[in-house]
Amino acid sequence: MKAAKINQPGQMQVVEIDCPAPAPNEVLVRVMASGICGTDVHIFRGEYMGEYPVIPGHEFSGVVEAAGSQVTRFKPGDRVAV
Repeated sequence: MKAAKINQPGQMQVVEIDCPAPAPNEVLVRVMASGICGTDVHIFRGEYMGEYPVIPGHEFSGVVEAAGSQVTRFKPGDRVAV
């Protein structure tokens, strides 16, 4: 799958990454739309105290692709927003 990746302040690229399998209490979501929020801008500008690289876009909507074995509230095909 493709992902935007901020390698260091001011440097972002689109990369191909492996599609993760969901853990028992997680769902895998196919992202249909993603916003860029203030946090993402701070990360890009270097105003972030965490470690790089960072994949931005923690505000998104999409469709559940897979659900972990302990997930009971969501199933593949459900539309979700985070």
